[in-house]
Parts: sequence; structure tokens; C-alpha cells
Amino acid sequence: MTTRTRLWITISAAVLSVVFMASQGGSAQSQQALSLTLLKTSIQTQDDTLILTTDVFEQAFLPATETCPTTAKHGCTLRIEVSCVFEDTWGNGSETINVTVTGVSLPPVDPAAAVPVDGVAVTNLDAHTFHWMQRSVPAGAKVTVNIGVEGTTAALYRSETIELFKN
Repeated sequence: MTTRTRLWITISAAVLSVVFMASQGGSAQSQQALSLTLLKTSIQTQDDTLILTTDVFEQAFLPATETCPTTAKHGCTLRIEVSCVFEDTWGNGSETINVTVTGVSLPPVDPAAAVPVDGVAVTNLDAHTFHWMQRSVPAGAKVTVNIGVEGTTAALYRSETIELFKN
């Protein structure tokens, strides 16, 4: 085997090692909640127009309170889905949906509390849906879910679905 071949094998092995480690590091950021049992589903809808003219999150729904039953010895997980129709009447086309869960000490909501959604063309209506997960709700804990929207647009039809799962 030539020196050049050995060098090529060494470099290839190093590159594969870096790629493998990077892919492992990337997957370490993902969160999973497996083998859950659905306990409860709550749905809210709004059909009023919510004008968004500042960079402040406006309350899109009334706060929703969920309680993890004391019988859930491994705690609970929430799955939060928000759908919204945006009308971009000012042409900026930049909207963000924010989910916060409060009430006990919890890890951050996954994948992130504030998620930007695609903007829409001027005077067009565009619907967006995104899902969040709140892990590690302790048994017996009561939490409150708040949903806010932000942008320079109007938020029209909105729906919120919260599913409470036993871990």
C-alpha cells in the first residue's frame, strides 16, 4: 500500500468520524415522547380579527389550564397545536407564534417557544399550523398554556388543540 493510499484512508476515516459525530450531536438536540396514553383533548377556536401592529405578542386564545393527574406516576406530556390564518395587509409578511407553559418548573417547550411562520403576500390569506411538545409535567401539577401571535398583519381564524398524555 502506498503512502498516498494510506493518507487517503486516514483522511476518509477522519471525515467519516466527524460526520458521524456531527450527526450524533444533531440528534442529541431532538426530544422524544414515546408510548404515551392520551388522557384528554381540549380545543379552542377564535373567528375574530386580531390586528397585529407591533412586535408584541398578542394573546390569540384565552389561557388554557391542564392538570396532570396524580395517578400519572411518570408525569405527563402536552402536545400543543396552533393553526392560524394570517392576512398580510401591510406587506411585511413576518409572523411568529409563541407558546408558553407556566405553573411549575418545566424544561423549555420543544422545539422552541417562539416559531416564525412564513409571511404571506400582500392581501393574501395564508394558513399555518405548528406543533409543540411540553415534556416533564409532574404528576398532580397544574399548568397554564398561553398562545401569542406577533407580526404586522391580521390574525383571522385560529384554532388551538391541546392534548394531555400520560407518560
